[in-house]
Amino acid sequence: MTYMDGLTVAANWATILTAAIASAAYSRFVWGQWQRRNSLETYLREEKLSRRDEGRRSVIHLMANLAMTEAEILAAAFQSKRITTVPGIDDNGRASRLLFEYDGDDVPAPQKF
Repeated sequence: MTYMDGLTVAANWATILTAAIASAAYSRFVWGQWQRRNSLETYLREEKLSRRDEGRRSVIHLMANLAMTEAEILAAAFQSKRITTVPGIDDNGRASRLLFEYDGDDVPAPQKF
């Protein structure tokens, strides 16, 4: 085996390992996103099912209870089809905060009398 053949084999192995490591890193990234979205959906669903209130929670509340950063909460909420955002209105009628609410089919709609 010549020097050039050895370099060719090393280059081929480097290409294969680079692809494998990149695939593993991407899979871990996607899995992390799925886990964060799932934990946010589960938490908001349980809060809504407790029927203490409307089940709306602020970013700060979610950060404290789920141990996620604000960016992770926002990314997970906006990726989810089951979570809706509701603006919190202040006394002047302006949006002052952002609230998140579970809006899945498995939670019955609130009934108003």
